[in-house]
Amino acid sequence: MAKTQQKSSQYSLKPAEIKKLIFSCTNFRNRCLIKLMAYTGMRRAEVRDLDIQDVDFERRRIHIRNGKGGKSRVVVVSQSVLADLTHLIGNQQNGPVFVSNKGSRFNNAQINRIVAQAGKAAKIVNPNPRLKHINPHLLRHSYGRNARAAGQRIEFIQHQLGHASIKTTMDIYGKPSVDDMQEDYEQKMEGIYG
Repeated sequence: MAKTQQKSSQYSLKPAEIKKLIFSCTNFRNRCLIKLMAYTGMRRAEVRDLDIQDVDFERRRIHIRNGKGGKSRVVVVSQSVLADLTHLIGNQQNGPVFVSNKGSRFNNAQINRIVAQAGKAAKIVNPNPRLKHINPHLLRHSYGRNARAAGQRIEFIQHQLGHASIKTTMDIYGKPSVDDMQEDYEQKMEGIYG
């Protein structure tokens, strides 16, 4: 794993910031997109390529047909995300889940813009000082960190994120975030020096 990836993975948004980000979206479609990414950890390309027929509403699952490295997997999804997707899709039976105002499938730049604009509207700054805007990969890391902090098994997080190796998941989410280290440090030092 590249050093820059390891370092950027140390940054994430807290659950309250994720909620603020989601609710800052005045456009329902954009809110659904951000909520899906934040609640599942799906990659930008996986969300971009998501088709209606990939969503299993009964079993609350999403089938990723062509993830990173051409691999397929199943991602579990919450009832609230599915309710939003149901409303977004309406009566459509097939085609892309997320489409532009012109009716075409989103591209990467559009997804980046939607996420960055939501961050700006929510007045949330990317916690990584090297990056200016909130981006889709930060939502992915936030999912992993928040799931781990909530006690989710590392094997589940590995599968949900589509990591080929548990080592990758452990290297990224088995270590404390910069915010967690700061919080722990301040608590401990207060106790030592009062």
